[in-house]
Amino acid sequence: MKLLRVLFTTFIVLLVLQAQTPLRVLTLSVTKRCSGCRLRAVHIRNVNLAGADLSNADLRGATLDSVNLNNANLQGANLRNARLYNVTTKDTDFCGATLMDAAKGYCN
Repeated sequence: MKLLRVLFTTFIVLLVLQAQTPLRVLTLSVTKRCSGCRLRAVHIRNVNLAGADLSNADLRGATLDSVNLNNANLQGANLRNARLYNVTTKDTDFCGATLMDAAKGYCN
């Protein structure tokens, strides 16, 4: 019975964490602030994040499609295995960012 309770609680916690991800993306698109956010494996499409603060954000496995990242701060961000398609990155700060195994499609 105790094991069942632990498994159920773990499931609920994971479900809540997954539900928070779309909310974080929505908040990011409005406030352009998400320093240290956990945005693993999210799909962000047709969003203007020019000047956004994504420093130290966890974007592992994320897919960014038609996103404007001009003048954005991605210092220390983890973009491992991220996919970038039609993303503009003029004057974007990637200092200390992890881009290992990331792939870009068409970027400006």
